[in-house]
Amino acid sequence: MYAAVSWGKVSADKPVFFVVNGLGALLVLVGASQQFDIGDAGTVGQELIWAVISFAGGVRAWMRQGGAAKLAAWRERASGSLMAMLAR
Repeated sequence: MYAAVSWGKVSADKPVFFVVNGLGALLVLVGASQQFDIGDAGTVGQELIWAVISFAGGVRAWMRQGGAAKLAAWRERASGSLMAMLAR
């Protein structure tokens, strides 16, 4: 992802940047969990922080791209569907 941003293929302001970084952190966590020993504690801590930062950044990027409006529209559709089901 760093190379894609560096070469201008992906913008660091897009949610995909944060999703890929978060997936990378999760993959390292999976690898560190295999035959875990105390030496992996630093890696686990670092990757947990990296995953949290990626999640928070992704949410912020999504919100900047109209995520709040998309979420409100989804809630409206979901509540309408629920009310229709309950009316039956």
